[in-house]
Amino acid sequence: MLSRFLYMCCLLIIVNMSSCIDENNYYGGKQDVTEAVKIRLYPTDEQKKIINQNIGNKGFIWNKMLVKIKYENVKPTQKTLNNILKELRSEYPFLEKSESSSRQQVYRNLIKAYNKHKKEGAGFPKFKSEKNPNISFRIQANNNNIHLNERKNRIQMPTIGKIKFKTSKEHKQKIQESKINNITIKHENGIYTGIININTNHTPLEHCFEAVGIDMGIRRPLTCSNGLKIEEFDLTREEKNVKYYQREMSKKQPGSKRYRIAQKRYWKALNKKINKKNDQYHKITHHIVKNNQVIALETLNIKGWFKNKHWAPKLHRISLYEIIRQLKYKSERNNRKIIQVGRFFPSSQKCSNCGYQYHDLELGEEDWICPVCGKHHDRDLNASINIKNEGLRLIREKIIKTISYWDCHGLRCAGIGSKVLTFCSKSMLKNRESPTS
Repeated sequence: MLSRFLYMCCLLIIVNMSSCIDENNYYGGKQDVTEAVKIRLYPTDEQKKIINQNIGNKGFIWNKMLVKIKYENVKPTQKTLNNILKELRSEYPFLEKSESSSRQQVYRNLIKAYNKHKKEGAGFPKFKSEKNPNISFRIQANNNNIHLNERKNRIQMPTIGKIKFKTSKEHKQKIQESKINNITIKHENGIYTGIININTNHTPLEHCFEAVGIDMGIRRPLTCSNGLKIEEFDLTREEKNVKYYQREMSKKQPGSKRYRIAQKRYWKALNKKINKKNDQYHKITHHIVKNNQVIALETLNIKGWFKNKHWAPKLHRISLYEIIRQLKYKSERNNRKIIQVGRFFPSSQKCSNCGYQYHDLELGEEDWICPVCGKHHDRDLNASINIKNEGLRLIREKIIKTISYWDCHGLRCAGIGSKVLTFCSKSMLKNRESPTS
């Protein structure tokens, strides 16, 4: 009973601390966010040529600028790369067929990639080739040059003109009511898509008083501390179709009519597999974020796991990094707290009932019995409970450290007994009964 009481107090702290940042969000107020809306494009043959020309020009400009940086020791600043772009435009007239903002976007991306290499330790930018091609380009919105014709299902873009598109009614309305920042046109697996970046109003989910720990692994992608277990999705049929059409393509002469037919079928099967997996992941992550205020995760060495030849194929199928990415951005948008415990925290070895650490636990053991308290543990479920408890402990420590440095402006202490203190904002306690009364 006492542990449950302390647990609720910890969550009360987290909810009230987040409400201090933006009180309107607690009461269901809207907040301005940047959002991406994906639409399916159906360009004509002439428009396909223009799109492919823009994509090809992007790779050409990238390679020319990268030569200057890598071999001529040119410092990649906006001014120097813009001057190089002017020289390239005068030397190669076909670059004028590209949309102007898409050309400028190339050196912005190159500067960003170079800074990541210098400051964050990422790899040096690589040349674009047929094996590593460009599949997209971006057009910046300026003076309403990108707008929708909702009735005719057409989107107007510079240099390309009006393109037919399809999306849901909800997305159409959202795009019409929002400010468009840019659009990224993508050609992948035979499909043309447009990713529209907009500024819109988002209503965060209501606060809840629940926390969850999530154990991730290869045997079972997700195991939650509340008992929810997500098994690997059955994509056997989709993978079988993908492999079949890959074999069909290998039997045809590249560039022939039959090869193109087999390629279209392969792309269709591949897209179906990708869409099915993404749909399931979005539903699962939405459910977790909606029903939990605090989400505790492991810090996984996924890159290191891929070095194991037996694990790599399954890791590629389940895409653990994609699940983490979705949980993070959805939590941020809905005022949820994501906490990641340390990589070397013994979540599977530790007994969630008494705290005993079982050092002899082997990788293949799915369950074990604690020799101290006799509790029977499911390996993954026990790990998820330990992750949740460790996550809440880290949050409590962080809040205590933060409060010790604050002047406590806008906060007051509401005593609950002699041992427990919860810090609540004045606005939350205004016109309400005191917790001690």
